[in-house]
Amino acid sequence: MLNRIRNAIYKFMYGRNGYDELGRFLFIPIILLMILSIIISVPIIKMIFTLIIWILIIYMYFRIFSKNIAKRKAENAKYLSKRNYLQTRINQRKEYRFYTCPKCKKHLRVPKGKGRIIITCKNCGYKFERKA
Repeated sequence: MLNRIRNAIYKFMYGRNGYDELGRFLFIPIILLMILSIIISVPIIKMIFTLIIWILIIYMYFRIFSKNIAKRKAENAKYLSKRNYLQTRINQRKEYRFYTCPKCKKHLRVPKGKGRIIITCKNCGYKFERKA
């Protein structure tokens, strides 16, 4: 009996995206919003939280059961690149300061503890002074 059910599930999920990193991430705000909606007693806020929860749940299951695997993998790759960028930034914040070039908006990394320095943008060559 269990093998039949397992095989039926495998058959149904064949060619579908399944549960990935973005799906795992979506689960976190769902749980947090559920907890907040239990704690908060204002009806309109509770209703808004419930609506957001349902939208996130529907989107999560849409991604899991989607047969357009290429698009879902692209979405997941975009999420992973942003997550890795933020993790790298957080890990480097003890040793470096991060600035944005006022001219071209490129992100620049400067070693900490150098005092006031002139930063030259590698992208456009614009020079500006900041504390490092």
